[in-house]
Amino acid sequence: MGVYVRDAVVYCALGSSEEEILSSLHNPKKASLQSFRFGKEQRERPYGAMNEHKVVGYDEFFERLSRVLREVIEKSNLSEEELEECPLLIGSTSMNIPCSEALYQQTPQEMLPSIGYGRIGETLANACGIGGEVCLFISACTSSASALLYAERGIQSGRFKRAIVLGFEFYNEFTMSGFEALGLLDDAGSRSFDKERMGMMLGEGCSAIVLDSSVPNKLFEFSLLGGENRCDLFSPTSHNPNGEIVAQTIEDALLDAGIASTEVSLIKAHATGSNSNDMAEGKGLNRVFANMPPVLTLKPLVGHTLGGCGAIELAVLWFALKSGFIPKSFGFSTVDEEFGIIPTRTEVESSSGIVLMNHFGFGGNGAVLVARYGRGE
Repeated sequence: MGVYVRDAVVYCALGSSEEEILSSLHNPKKASLQSFRFGKEQRERPYGAMNEHKVVGYDEFFERLSRVLREVIEKSNLSEEELEECPLLIGSTSMNIPCSEALYQQTPQEMLPSIGYGRIGETLANACGIGGEVCLFISACTSSASALLYAERGIQSGRFKRAIVLGFEFYNEFTMSGFEALGLLDDAGSRSFDKERMGMMLGEGCSAIVLDSSVPNKLFEFSLLGGENRCDLFSPTSHNPNGEIVAQTIEDALLDAGIASTEVSLIKAHATGSNSNDMAEGKGLNRVFANMPPVLTLKPLVGHTLGGCGAIELAVLWFALKSGFIPKSFGFSTVDEEFGIIPTRTEVESSSGIVLMNHFGFGGNGAVLVARYGRGE
């Protein structure tokens, strides 16, 4: 049984429609600067912002997420009967923190309401007529990637026929100031795998993806073949820089998918731009691949959308591959000799292949997905 992308919708720094996102992949705009409070100071850092990005309360929070869900339901022609048995799987790092932060700024002396993360899923499912199980995934940068893997395994096992995966991250000062305190925000934006990298560029976005057991009636097929979750216990915050657990996670994902490393034709790297994360991923990739396939980095374009990046980057990649090309990576100029990864330097045509999608995040969480893409008959 296959697990196919039936359709996808994404709002991110590249745009809010497939056409706009494809245009931005060809001709990206420079990231905007985001001002935020850091203690008593005001600071600015590059940020992958959506248009009208600031979420100021629960009404706007639920409206934005309901909008992307309704759009993907309409695009994929899901019937009421299909929706009634369809699960909703949600992955995010901040969840409703932007709403709480906005409320606190308005009334700092009052107790903030606690809605519970479960209510987020229930509210969205009820608003959009989704009747299956509702699950929330909060595992740092792997959150929506883990939701995608859960959906793939649920469909493969016959637990459900299709699933909707929602990944999101909205701007909030708590996240910005937290990464600033750790010294992980780069003034130059994201320089993934570059020797001079100094940290990451954060970003925001939301994406909804419909996965189905039936082959979509389209000329392009993108099917999830398998994957793996693993946690590296080397450190409370990061993966072992020697790449050992990164490599194990990739190897187990390939084994689960029934794919040899020599069959992989594209790697969508996690590639945050931080020193330790890129080091661990770069060395891990070298442990697995004797001949490195093309390596694509998307975070210099969309920012690091944390728990939303699994769904957001898959949707962006799906749009590009469906249009017949592998995008150029940006933000790279100097090879780091310690692992030697050189991201894609130019756009190249691509009609079919196997893609590895990496997610290696805070706390040592790792999630790797394997997919096949190509023209249908």
